[in-house]
Amino acid sequence: MATKLNAETVKKDSENILEVWTENPDFKMKDVTLEDFGKDFDTLDKTLKAIAVIELKLTPLRNTRDDLAKKLNEVNTRARSGMKGFFGPNSSQYEQAGGTRASERKAPTRKNNKKPDEQK
Repeated sequence: MATKLNAETVKKDSENILEVWTENPDFKMKDVTLEDFGKDFDTLDKTLKAIAVIELKLTPLRNTRDDLAKKLNEVNTRARSGMKGFFGPNSSQYEQAGGTRASERKAPTRKNNKKPDEQK
């Protein structure tokens, strides 16, 4: 399976090839003409420019999204903790809010801090 290509890198490579091919019109490829290659290059260039314009418009929206997600995550954590205290750590309400009921938690296991040669 091929890896995902970087369009900007492909554009730079194509620009170099287009320049060399234009200076040497005797170069031929069986299934691609200089004209077709140039049209494809122009289409890629226009598409990349259109994406750049849209990315500029998306930046403030992404910043707003990230700020609100951070704010809501903090409130969610506080609310879940409050529900745990109000309804109890084993309540259905706490579980519905996204918490893990105390009765469903695994018992803690003890870690063996000794090195393998000290266990004897």
